Amino acid sequence: MRKLTYIPLLLIAMQMVIASCRMAPSQDNGDTVAAKEFYPPDTAALRRAAAKDSTLRPVKDSADIFIIGPASTRHEVQLLSYPSRRDSASYTKSRHIRVRGNADVGHVVRVVFYATPKGDTLVSRITELKQEGAGAQ
Repeated sequence: MRKLTYIPLLLIAMQMVIASCRMAPSQDNGDTVAAKEFYPPDTAALRRAAAKDSTLRPVKDSADIFIIGPASTRHEVQLLSYPSRRDSASYTKSRHIRVRGNADVGHVVRVVFYATPKGDTLVSRITELKQEGAGAQ
């Protein structure tokens, strides 16, 4: 008989548990992350956008013509790529360096390198290039 009294209490408790779940607010998350995050980027569109952007076009620099940079010292010379001035490199001067013309900061020069047996690269000759159309400064 005791078991029969527990059965209605058990049914009431089960209904409360089920009813409390129905009362919970519904959570419809939907699409929480944009679908474009799951697909690879459209490379054709990226290439078209890069082609339209003029700042990303490659610049052809000369191989042995440089501009003397502002960080040049008595023992080292800073060379900036010509004409873009995007790249710079510092080289040590050889003991007897030959200079033709003016090798001050900002001048356009042609440089001859010397490779030591140890593999170091030194500047052995600097020749100033006269720019056409440049007036007297």
